[in-house]
Amino acid sequence: MVEKMKNSRILEMVLGIIGSIFGLLGGVFAIFFSVFASEALYLGISAVMASILGIIGAVYVRENPRNGGIILIVSAIWLLISISAFAIPGTIFLGIGGILAIIRR
Repeated sequence: MVEKMKNSRILEMVLGIIGSIFGLLGGVFAIFFSVFASEALYLGISAVMASILGIIGAVYVRENPRNGGIILIVSAIWLLISISAFAIPGTIFLGIGGILAIIRR
């Protein structure tokens, strides 16, 4: 009897969670720097929200890989727009996780 193996989406989930953690750290770092510039506070809060969306997408990848991958890519772009310099590692991990979730069968 041939059993159909379901693809494991652990790699995409781990990359999404790691990227979200880096995004959260960058967002908190931007919030701490908001002492010097008031608009950095809002950008840091936006980065934290993008990271939370990334965690949601990373968890959702296991149920629906295509939609979870789209959520991860949107989160990566949002994170990069929010805090560009602080978000490069998080954007890379979220983007790679999203692309893998979409392309991998």
